[in-house]
Amino acid sequence: MAQQPMVIGDRYEPVERIAEGGMAIVWKARVRGAAGFARTVAVKEIKVEYRQVRQYIQMFIEEARIGTELVHPHIVQVLDFVVEGDTHYLVFEWVDGLDLHHFVRAFSYLEQPILWPLAVAAGVGALQGLSAAHERVDTMGEVSPVVHRNVSPHNILINQSGTVKLSDFGLARARDRAFTLTNPGILKGKISYFAPEITLGMGASVLTEQFSMGCVLWEALVADRLFDGTSDVAVFTAIRSGEVKDLKKSRAELSGRVVDAVHRSLSLKTEHRFPSSRAFAAELSECLRELGGGLYDASERSAAAVQVARETLESFEPNAHISASQMNLATMSLQIDVESASFAASTQVMDAQDTPEDS
Repeated sequence: MAQQPMVIGDRYEPVERIAEGGMAIVWKARVRGAAGFARTVAVKEIKVEYRQVRQYIQMFIEEARIGTELVHPHIVQVLDFVVEGDTHYLVFEWVDGLDLHHFVRAFSYLEQPILWPLAVAAGVGALQGLSAAHERVDTMGEVSPVVHRNVSPHNILINQSGTVKLSDFGLARARDRAFTLTNPGILKGKISYFAPEITLGMGASVLTEQFSMGCVLWEALVADRLFDGTSDVAVFTAIRSGEVKDLKKSRAELSGRVVDAVHRSLSLKTEHRFPSSRAFAAELSECLRELGGGLYDASERSAAAVQVARETLESFEPNAHISASQMNLATMSLQIDVESASFAASTQVMDAQDTPEDS
């Protein structure tokens, strides 16, 4: 077990370790200032065995660089980057709430599906965060998109005010990156949320992430996996086929406009999807407005639902840590052989920035 540091960067006092992955440890910490000022933050630390591994250090530095530039209400903010000796630390805002995975699971404990406006509102917030990344402008004034590459329910956080925040840009790829972190032929992310073109060896893009968000929304509304199988190979094959089960059959009360929007984002051909994450978010926002409340009203309802969900999870999972700032990223790496249409899959816990995924 890692030893808890006394003070990080002369100002961050660790309170408790909240998560540990293969590559990093995350601490809940307090930063103190004058006149009794204090603030809770999350601090991610590279584990001892990876402090000399150049690729992991570069990933850490890149996450800090991207996080600093992506300042947006719907993105978890990077607050600081600290280097002490051979140890690197990333400091994030502390998000007190739930990730979408646990939010949906709480409703399943109550034996009812999530109210669809809550799921749609979460989707709108996450898509707005993605839009900010995809529309990033670099220091030269040029549009330089950041592709998240790990969109999943565990990386969509909802705080106690109902605000949705996209987390974990640890695998993000920025167009202006000065070095390559992923070897050719290697894909990183959670396999269940890959777009079909990724399985054919194409690179991640703003349109592949739209597919991932469509998958996240489909699963939140149905409380089931969209692409499932008895093995990674079966899941990979199902995604490649592009066959999407009819959302309306699982949720008959859903707005037809919501169903159409989700299915459009899950189109096999990229040209049939929305032109951008912003356009997808705008269409979902219109679906909420048709209810007569809109996104603001949905956020208020989400805030109340988060409290109920947390209490429900504490009742059913008393020993589980349920906090959106508990971070443990399971990264799937796939070696694709496009010509023979074969692949080898291996799962490795590499990083730490969202809630542990259930097996």
